[in-house]
Amino acid sequence: MTVKPTLLIAKSVLIEAVRRREVYAVVLVSTLLIGLVMTVRFFGLEGLSKFYREIALKVMGIATALTVVVLASRQLPREFETRTIYPLLAKPISRTGFLLGKLLGVLLGAGFCFALFMAVFLAGTWVLGGRVPWVLFLQHVYLQMLMLLVLATLCFWLSMILHLDAAITIGVLLFLLAATFTTVTSTLYDFASPFGRALIVGLTYVIPQLALFDLSEKAVHGEAWEPLRLPVMAALTAYAAVYTVIHFSLALLSFRRRSL
Repeated sequence: MTVKPTLLIAKSVLIEAVRRREVYAVVLVSTLLIGLVMTVRFFGLEGLSKFYREIALKVMGIATALTVVVLASRQLPREFETRTIYPLLAKPISRTGFLLGKLLGVLLGAGFCFALFMAVFLAGTWVLGGRVPWVLFLQHVYLQMLMLLVLATLCFWLSMILHLDAAITIGVLLFLLAATFTTVTSTLYDFASPFGRALIVGLTYVIPQLALFDLSEKAVHGEAWEPLRLPVMAALTAYAAVYTVIHFSLALLSFRRRSL
């Protein structure tokens, strides 16, 4: 597999992500949200400042994830629609290299978007006089990138088997479902029938538990939490790797089966 064409494809996807105005609009909204936190502090409600910083961090994570859903879902259908995929694959690059380039570009775009949000969050925390538990914060950033990797490969696969609008819609729904699935199923499990419990367990393995990658609460309330131990981080990395490989393989299989 030739590396240079793959990197060029990744660069073009990154440029597209940087040019998207929606990213900067959400950054502006997040900045205003941090401004509201400053108002809370002004009125002497110091205890609420951490709560609002936690909400801001969650909003930024959700905004980045939704950006990735749209960006990843658009990559392959747009290439087929505009027919630009034909000259690209005519170059010395395999379909695997092409898809890897698209994935790398989406991840770089996600990293750019998330970096903007984290810069706003850190600036707001500094203005509010808050303390950043750096180990937990960096663990949160790392796990969020793993989550975005799983989400991007899932959307690649959806975009190959569904229409673009359907792929985006289902991608958003799966993200929202996966983010709350653990909480909901843990509540329903005790009241479910044996068949229902078996179904819940099966769905637990089918749907990636994206809530496992969210350390936003711990990153804000660092004085009450210890950083995750290395074995836990390794297990979460392996968990993300398994779903990434599965989703990417399914997307690649569908891509190879599609006639050009």
